Amino acid sequence: MTPDYQSKIAPRHIAGLVFLALQVGAIVHARFVPERFFCWAPFDEHSYFRIEVEAAGRRLSRSEVEARYRYRAEGWEPRSIHNVISMVRQYESSYGRGSDAQVTIRYVVNGHPEKTWTWPNR
Repeated sequence: MTPDYQSKIAPRHIAGLVFLALQVGAIVHARFVPERFFCWAPFDEHSYFRIEVEAAGRRLSRSEVEARYRYRAEGWEPRSIHNVISMVRQYESSYGRGSDAQVTIRYVVNGHPEKTWTWPNR
């Protein structure tokens, strides 16, 4: 005599499958955006950067830049450089909107040639 198996899937199995599907979806999404928050290897880029800001007609010192963004003005970023760019863009489009600041971020990713990002985008 064979046991009577139900053909229904247990709710805990459905929850597990949904959880795994969400993880796979987040990883696939992260492969196509610069910030890469949900990648398997979030520290796969190594960037050296320097943030320079000119506001109110004068160049801000390193400590003023760090106070402005609450982040270091120069250094090594173990994540995507777009995390730093995103942080600066967010600040300048909200709190710093009225300061008419000119921001330049010079950066090198994984030893490749230097690139420059500017705000406002010119």
